[in-house]
Parts: sequence; structure tokens; C-alpha cells
Amino acid sequence: MDNTQKFSGKAQVYRQSRPSYSREMFTCLRDQFGVIPGSLAADVGSGTGILTRQLLEMGIKVFAVEPNADMRRLAEQDLG
Repeated sequence: MDNTQKFSGKAQVYRQSRPSYSREMFTCLRDQFGVIPGSLAADVGSGTGILTRQLLEMGIKVFAVEPNADMRRLAEQDLG
């Protein structure tokens, strides 16, 4: 099976069941790696955009890349 198709037909369930990332992770990104508003990030394999959304909320500029059409479509719907 083509790895880019593993989540085809499952994107909605993934989005509903996948938790957000912890506040501690974002504190670490800021304190340990200097990620601040205006920083650039790449979210490779961005799925439905869970991490992308949280980074955008921090003021990070994000380039999200998702090869699976179903997952990417949901991210585009949610994030605009």
C-alpha cells in the first residue's frame, strides 16, 4: 500500500480522536529553541492540521505539507 493512502477514508475519525499537543511542548519550543511569534515552521505530514493550528495560534508562520488528500482537505477546511 502506498503510505500516502493509509488515512484515506479515515481523516474524519482521526480529527475527532487525535488530541491536541500539550502546552508544555509549546513552552519547550519557546524556552529551549527560541520559537516566538513570527518564527517559521514546517509541519511535514501535517494531517488534519492539529499542530499547524496550535502553531498558528502562537503567531508562528507555518508551511503545512500533507500528502493524503482526505487529511489535507480537512485541514484546508478547518484552517482556510
